[in-house]
Amino acid sequence: MPTTVESDISVQRFAFTGDDAGKKLVFPRAVCAAIEGRSGGVTYGAADCTFDKLEARLDTLRWTADATSVGSAFLRDDANRFDLACNRVEMPSGLRMTRADTGVEILAPQVSLSEVRIDLRGPFTRKAVPPSAPVTPAQLDANLRQRRLRFLDSLSGRICFTVKVVLDLPVLGTRRLDQELRIPVQEGSLDFRALDKSLDWLEGAFLDIDLKDGRLRVRWKVPIFGQSHDLVSFTLDEDATTLASFGRVPVRSLLDFRMGSGKPGSKADDRKRKIVEALSLDAIDIALSLLAPRSVETSSGGTIMFGGEDQPGLVDLKVSGSIKDSGPGLLRGAIGSIDTTIMDTKIGPATITADRLHFDGLESFEVKFDGFTPTSVSAIVQRVTATNLKLKLG
Repeated sequence: MPTTVESDISVQRFAFTGDDAGKKLVFPRAVCAAIEGRSGGVTYGAADCTFDKLEARLDTLRWTADATSVGSAFLRDDANRFDLACNRVEMPSGLRMTRADTGVEILAPQVSLSEVRIDLRGPFTRKAVPPSAPVTPAQLDANLRQRRLRFLDSLSGRICFTVKVVLDLPVLGTRRLDQELRIPVQEGSLDFRALDKSLDWLEGAFLDIDLKDGRLRVRWKVPIFGQSHDLVSFTLDEDATTLASFGRVPVRSLLDFRMGSGKPGSKADDRKRKIVEALSLDAIDIALSLLAPRSVETSSGGTIMFGGEDQPGLVDLKVSGSIKDSGPGLLRGAIGSIDTTIMDTKIGPATITADRLHFDGLESFEVKFDGFTPTSVSAIVQRVTATNLKLKLG
């Protein structure tokens, strides 16, 4: 993959040395401006960069510095899928930049970033089993999002929202149901039986929550004589199904939802789709923390561990907003802190490894939706610190 870096550079003096170890230039202090580099379809750079005791080998790509300060750094791709920007990056213990197997590799013992802005744009998709192919239980289980989200099993807090349903029922006509739900979350799971019992009498006559054939289902029905139909259902993996037999389901299982009824890849019949005129989750109010250490494998083969022996993984996650089955939706939130250890985690062509990556003061983030599908994520983090950071570009 071709890699280029351009910059304006100014130095007061420099030294050239050549010995058995090779040839190199030594700059007591170097100041770069308008730095811009490219690796494949990704552009990165900064407005300014200052190096203390910069050494540059001439026979190979190997740059080292005792300390480095970078202003207005950015990383973005040509397809506009992600855009990362940072007001200031400080590396007081220096850095080393070398050639990697593809692109370049930057290593720094200590890194501090201030006012980090993150923009990720969809579509956010997952690899699915082709509908025409025979699907075994093992394949279906492996394709579930929840299999990769076991780190959520230590969540604690609450989830509150109002379910709003508009039904066009035979004989009865249009029926609007507004049901407020307050769901305590303990050790990453919720009590769906208690949730079903908490439904208001009137809405409870039309709505029902039950478990059948490995799926948690929210269903509507005409009271007394009506046949029930799925509004939304959630596929449970083997572990979640076992837990559900005791009346609880993991929060992570709620990410594998399906609207309406029918087999994967099929469509509900026209009559059922017209009966459910609208479905929305309004007045969303979420407050959660991730206390125990947990890890998650990324789709690229990397690993992210949340928390450690003396540090919770996620503190004070707060989310509010509303989403609906069609049209735009928006969730806004903030996080007190996130503490992670990451290994070979990819963001586009960049691969990141760090003994510790701590996000302090994620003051705001937004997730935009089209229906129930997220289309973009943006966040502002006041301060990020990293220990033994390795960043590979290319």
